[in-house]
Amino acid sequence: MSGNTQASGFLTQEELNRLLPAGHPVSYPAGTIVLREGDKSDFVLYLHSGHIKALAGRPKGIVYIFAPGSIAGELAVIMEKPRSADLVCINEVEAHFIPGPIWLEFLMTERRVNLAMMRYLANRILDKDQPEVESLTTSEFKVARGILRLLSAGMGKQTPRGILISGVTQRDLGSLSGLSRESAALVLKRMRMEGIVSTGRGSLTIKDPAAIERFLLNEKQSPLIANARHSVRFRSH
Repeated sequence: MSGNTQASGFLTQEELNRLLPAGHPVSYPAGTIVLREGDKSDFVLYLHSGHIKALAGRPKGIVYIFAPGSIAGELAVIMEKPRSADLVCINEVEAHFIPGPIWLEFLMTERRVNLAMMRYLANRILDKDQPEVESLTTSEFKVARGILRLLSAGMGKQTPRGILISGVTQRDLGSLSGLSRESAALVLKRMRMEGIVSTGRGSLTIKDPAAIERFLLNEKQSPLIANARHSVRFRSH
């Protein structure tokens, strides 16, 4: 990632300097519901720090995680439709509130941003479709991919005990993996018994990252793995 580009590769610092003065800073504690599915609000959030999960479906599951550098809530503004998902803060979030009309005008006048936005949304669609393509793979593979999605979003923090992912439940991991909470819990139980991970209340520690990678041997060229490696040093201790 180049120095003048944010974590998502979406907006450069120069573009942020033009956009952010049109809004105002906001902060939210962990667990805050920023907006709900069906809301008709008209704004986007540029994330400086923290993570927001988008929850949709019945029962609700994670469909996307917004990381620092992301624009959250952009689809409803572009499509001029009610919100399609709940947005919930996984951890403490610092962001910039940008009114919808200002964001739309910025997209229409900034050609590079417009193209970057299209690529960003296309990647989200491909990322969302990936679990369906791999529906016949093993539960372990799916959970490993779900963990990798969390790492790619910058959720992993290196600690002496391993890579710590906080603020994520077994239900969250199941929905990211295309599995039920119960199926994800069974996989995690096996991984705990084998010393690959340890779990706590709303947290997951990867003790043996190499074992996670072994579930993904056929995906070594995947951009998701490359992003995870970039987000945290993905190695065993």
